[in-house]
Formats: sequence, C-alpha cells, structure tokens
Amino acid sequence: MAPPRRLRCCRRRRRRRQRPNRNRQHRTSPFWPAKCAESSPLRWTISLAAVAASFVAPEALAQTISADAGKQDIFVTASRTGDIAGIAIADREVIARRQPASLIEVLDDLPGIRAFSTGGPAGGTFLSIRGGEPNFTTVMIDGVRLNDPTGSAGGAFDFALLDPSIVARVEVSRMSGSAIHGSDALSGVVQIVTRTPTQNGLRAGAQGWIDSRYGGAASASIAGGWAGGGVIASGARYDSGDGDPAGSLRRDQLFGRAHQQWGDFRLAALGLYTTTDGTRFPEDSGGPLLAVIRTHERRSGDLSLGALSLARDPSARIRPSLSISWSVQHGDGNAPPIAPGALDGVPATTVQDRFARFESIAALAGELGPFTLSTGGAILREEGSSTGTLDFGFPLPVQFARTRTTRSGFGEATLHASGGLTLGGAVRYDKLSGGSGNWTGRGSVRWETRPSGPALFAHLANGYKRPSLYALGHPLIGNASLAPETSRSLDLGIELPVPGGQASLTLFDNRFRNLIDFDPVAFGLVNRARVGTRGAEGALALRLGHGWSAGGTLTYLSVESETPLRGRPALSGNVRLSWERGAWRTDTTLRGNSDVNDSAVPTGLRVTPGHLEADAALAYRITSRLRIRATVRNLGDNRSWDAVGTPAPGRSLRLSIVLD
Repeated sequence: MAPPRRLRCCRRRRRRRQRPNRNRQHRTSPFWPAKCAESSPLRWTISLAAVAASFVAPEALAQTISADAGKQDIFVTASRTGDIAGIAIADREVIARRQPASLIEVLDDLPGIRAFSTGGPAGGTFLSIRGGEPNFTTVMIDGVRLNDPTGSAGGAFDFALLDPSIVARVEVSRMSGSAIHGSDALSGVVQIVTRTPTQNGLRAGAQGWIDSRYGGAASASIAGGWAGGGVIASGARYDSGDGDPAGSLRRDQLFGRAHQQWGDFRLAALGLYTTTDGTRFPEDSGGPLLAVIRTHERRSGDLSLGALSLARDPSARIRPSLSISWSVQHGDGNAPPIAPGALDGVPATTVQDRFARFESIAALAGELGPFTLSTGGAILREEGSSTGTLDFGFPLPVQFARTRTTRSGFGEATLHASGGLTLGGAVRYDKLSGGSGNWTGRGSVRWETRPSGPALFAHLANGYKRPSLYALGHPLIGNASLAPETSRSLDLGIELPVPGGQASLTLFDNRFRNLIDFDPVAFGLVNRARVGTRGAEGALALRLGHGWSAGGTLTYLSVESETPLRGRPALSGNVRLSWERGAWRTDTTLRGNSDVNDSAVPTGLRVTPGHLEADAALAYRITSRLRIRATVRNLGDNRSWDAVGTPAPGRSLRLSIVLD
C-alpha cells in the first residue's frame, strides 16, 4: 500500500515545484494541462497510426450487446430498461486471445479508456475513462461493487485482485452512471461479467500460459448443468516470477457461481475469494531505473464477496427483482521511504486497511405500451478502518474508522417511438443517513434512420461522488466537512454500417466540479478544483474476405485545467490485422500513444515520450475445445515508461493452452 499521497505533497520544500499525482484525491496538483507536453516527431507517427485506426477497429469493440449475450447474464451497466448505446465490450474470445495477467491489458484497447499499471505487476491500477480520475469509475463484478474507499487511492479499484480466467466479458459505460448506480460513477462504469454454466451434464475446463520472462498463470474449472439450473467452480493462480525488475505479484483465486430456474423466476448465487502478495518500488519513487532507495514495498490484500439475486424472466411483462451482496477487502502495506530528489522525500509507512460493504437492491420493471419502465430502491452500508504508522524518525500512529449508510430511490423510462426513435430518461435520489441527499439524472435519444442503417445517438447525464472514507477520516489531512464531487457528461455520435463492417464516431464533453484537493495553507483536503475534458473516439470493424479482418480505435483527448493532469495522452489508438483459415489463426496488433505528462520524486515534472508497441500471435485449434497459441509480445523490445523510471516489459514469448 502506498503511503498517504497527500502527505507526500505536504512535506515538499516550497522552493520546489509541485508534482502531480495520478490519484487526484491525495495530491497537491490534481491535473496536468494538456498543453504541457511538447510536440515530437513521434507524435506525428502516432497521429498517422491513429488516423489509420479510425478506419479499422476490432470486432471486440461492439457498441451493442448481441442478442444472445445476455439472456442468462443480465446485469445493470448503463441502464435498467435496455438503453445500451455507447457501451464498449470486450468478450471472452478477445480476452482469450490476449491471455492477460490483468484485465487492465484488455481495457486499454477499448476506445476512450487509458489503463496501465503504475509500476510493474504489483503496481497500482491507473484507469481513466475520457480523462477522468481512476476513482471516478465504478467497478462491478456481476452487479457487485468493488471500489474500496479506505485506501489512499481515494476509492479506485486495483484490477490485480481479479484473475481474467473467470471473465466472460467486460462492459464499459463511458458516461456518468450516478443516475443508475449512485455515488462514485462520475466518469463511467466497468461491469465485469463472469462465466456461467450453459450446458447440461458435467464439463471440465482449463487454461494456462507461460512467459519466457514474466511468469505464468493456470486455472481449472468444472461446470455442471441440469434442467433449469447449473453451477461452475474454478480456481486460478498467477505468478509473475522474478523477471521484472519493477517487482513481482502472486495471486490465488477461488470462484463459484450457480443458478436455478423456478417457473418464471431465476435464483442466482455468486462467490469469490482472491488473495494477492506482491513487491514493487513505492509509487513516485522513480522505479527500478531511478529510485535511490532500492528496498521494495511489500503489499498484500484479499477480497471476499458473496451475492444472491432473484429475478423474473426478462420475457415477462412485469419483472420484479431483488439482489443482496456482501464483500470484505483487506490491504496491508509496508513501504520504505523515498529519498529526496527534485521533490521532497516521503517517509516510510505501514498500513492495514479493512473495508466491508453490504448492498440490497429491489426493483420492478415492466412494459406499458411503447414504454419500458423501472423503479426501485436500494440500501448501501459501508464500514472502513485503517491503522498504520508514518516514520518521522519515530513511528507516528495514523488510524481512523468510519461507517456510512445510504438509502436510494430510482426510476427510469425508455420510450420506443415510431420511425426508429428511442427516448430514455433516469432519475435517482441518494440520502446519506444523518447527512445530505443528492439528485442525479440522465437523458438519452437514439434514432435509427432505417433498419440495419445508420443510427444517431446522444446522452446527457450528471453525477456525483461522495468523499472517500480516507478523505473524511484521515487524522492528519482528512476533512469531515467535504462536499461531494460532481460531474456533467455529454456525448453524441453515429453508428454507421459500412461494407464488411461497422463504424462509429463519438464526440464527448465532461465537466468535473468541486473536486477534492490538498490545501497546504489549511494543511488538509478541501473542495476547490475544476476540470474539463473533451474529445472524440473513432472505431470501425471490417471483414476483408478470404479469412482476413482488420480493426483499430482512435481516441483524441483535450484537457482544460489550471493545474496539471498526468498520464493522459492527447492521442491513443491501436490497429489489428487478423487472418483465419480452418484451424489456424494469426493476429498482429500495433498500439501507441502520444506524449504524456508525468512526475516522480527524483525527476519532478517531466514529459514522457509517446511510443508504439506491437504483438504477433499464431494459434491452432486442435479440437473444438482445445486450442494452443504462441504470442511474441512487444516485438520491437520497446522500453517506454508508463510510470517514471519503470520501463515496459521487454520482448517475450508467451505460450498458452485453452481447454473449454
């Protein structure tokens, strides 16, 4: 666990320039202005690649869910009444081809999303939707919230906790989702949908990969099905090995899911337990190349969750539903100090966090003429505590504990009008026990000019995020009077069928207000910052004939802020070319981004050059269930930095086998 980010800012020498942190909630300067990055020859290279990407996009980036994707796996991501325009999806086939150690690798290929580890396998997760902060995104697994508001990341979720082997697909809504999910979804929602048994009888599966440099992973599952029901259980292990100088990570995971149909109703259960143990250089220390103190930070954590849901069949006219979920997360960290450099040093820290959440949601949906309606309520209880020390030559105890309960009511309506026009609206009210209430809303319009023809769409939403338990309760810099952060999201775009595929273009504009920032005069957290992000996303999927297909994405991002923003390139994108014939398949992918602004204690503020990175893979299907794959990752042996002083993993060969 990293030391308190804002405390690092507090102890800077005044004659030195401030450095920004990726997790805005605990830093002095939350955002880097986009204009800070200077032009470079590589930027023009990236621009050309990104322009090319606007003409080819991977089939994984579907903007709508296929008709059979959710008959048994219906979870609320962007709407309770079926408005799914604007959702980016990575399905199981895409995840299997990537064979990732973390879902961050998959998310980074989706339009409008920037995702990477901030320092090796055990580094923290940086996930930005359309320029927002990592803690502006609600992350869910099968409808169960995962964000942890007790740590110094301000409520962001660490994707290193989840093994990708259990995932059937990932859905990402890139609009504010507070009208659907309440607090935290300022930028959007990531919904992780797990695997479910779909066949009668007993079926076993397994998959694994080994990397020439960076460890390996293995998982096994067994599924059983019967009339009206089924169960699946799996176990997984990942070990990054010692090949990455930035650190190491070991993860163990157990997962189970079951369902049973009773008449028109379906009862489902979910269970997950995962543990991680890793080492890394402390964040902002300069990593393996620049850190003065070479001792690794030790981090460990675990996540336990369970959920039950009862819902009527989606084909029924009136559809009541009830869900109950419970989760507990623990995190332990022991970080060495960071030696002074261009910026002040950071003291050694220890920390032990615990966070528990209980949530129950009751809803009623149905059809009324051309309308699809939904209404309901929810109760959310959160309990967090943290104990630790800061080493100022003596161990200074730092601890807090806070509990809060939120009660909510919501409603949503979708009108399917004539002429291919669909209108949608949602409203929600969240009331904190003993505190304030927040209204949020969302509206949408979609017009299909003709069946299977071009479609125009637009969304407008506002959102809010309550201060994290860390920001409210930290004994040195916390402020119990902090107000919620707020957002306004707008996007509009077009989905356009083209010969052999489909294209999409989306323009977006977000405004974030009342953001929490550190005030060195008050020596604490206050509401004061404002940030705007706007840009465009382009994607297109093509089948070229004779087994060939191509794809890619392009994202342009512009930031309006008086204070610095880190880790957001103005341009990012990817291009993919695939060929498949019979049992053989090849995939070649090129990814890149333009210059980004960053900072670390040894260097202070700096511009990290953009980069290009390529992978190539060859796969063979031995039987209908058994496949093998060889992937050369990072073909050009690119060593660019996502975090200062932490180079990208070098060229490696990854061999994988999948039995499903």
